[in-house]
Amino acid sequence: MPAFAAETTERPSKWIGRVAADDAAFGWPGSGFALRFEGRSLSVTLVDTGKNSLVIEVDGVPQRLDLQAGKHQYQLADGLQQGVHDVRATRRTEGWIGDTIFVSAETDGSFLPPSAPRDELVAIGDSITAGYGVEGVGPGCKFSPETENQYLTYTAVAARSLGMELTTLAVSGIGLSHAGKGTKTMADVMDNVTPLRHGAPSAPNERVSAVVINLGTNDFSGNKNPSDFVDEYVKLVARLRHQFPKAYLYAALGPMMSQKDFDVAEKAIELAVQTSAAKGENRLRYLNLRVKPTDFGCDWHPSRSTNAAMATVLEQAIKADRGLHD
Repeated sequence: MPAFAAETTERPSKWIGRVAADDAAFGWPGSGFALRFEGRSLSVTLVDTGKNSLVIEVDGVPQRLDLQAGKHQYQLADGLQQGVHDVRATRRTEGWIGDTIFVSAETDGSFLPPSAPRDELVAIGDSITAGYGVEGVGPGCKFSPETENQYLTYTAVAARSLGMELTTLAVSGIGLSHAGKGTKTMADVMDNVTPLRHGAPSAPNERVSAVVINLGTNDFSGNKNPSDFVDEYVKLVARLRHQFPKAYLYAALGPMMSQKDFDVAEKAIELAVQTSAAKGENRLRYLNLRVKPTDFGCDWHPSRSTNAAMATVLEQAIKADRGLHD
């Protein structure tokens, strides 16, 4: 058996999702890092607010890691069979809880280059896409970081099934319309390197093959019908087309909202799709995610089973457009 000297790195094998790479901070739900190493054990040193949690996948097997406040070392893998191992660490929790900072990683063996890059899926949305309350038991529970889990969202489930990397840009409570509200919209924050840190538009990314937009729930719920929504949606589509020139775009809606509010929102999104098509957009379509829930997460949010049903709808659409078959 070959002998390996311990090795430390201040950068992961690769970043996952949107990350402030200059100071190794990640805050978007589902963002994080991957480490590939040859050895038996792996630890990382991270800085956190103490309220975030991660999903740690060791050779594809997930487990939860709750972080402590401040700078701490965490043993992610130990006693593994000698060989090549892949570890992924992604945020269960969303950005307003605070950024997490990668400091270093250490293995008893040696770090390896990342595996080959894969096609990418980008998910843009609100609390549904962030995983708000997905692990809660029934609609009566309120939000807490303990019940949020981006790993179980419809986009994360679909991405794993399709073998795609996922970037999630989601903020609970956010919408797209400025009408009647003074808060920031997704268009205002979607270029941020973390939800708490300003950023600049990224260069066009041709590896992104699909983008799903699930916005409108917070714009239309409660009998609202914002006058600027369609125009803002068309602007968003044009912006996404520039950033992701080869991607199929899915203008999704659901599964929350009353039927009345959903119908109004659906008409607005369909009009935005039609308007974009008239401007030359030919890889955009509406996607109805209003699946019938059998149970609920916190505050009436989609549960794990509802997210799984939504994932099936999204996965089938992506397969159909990319010419893939089961």
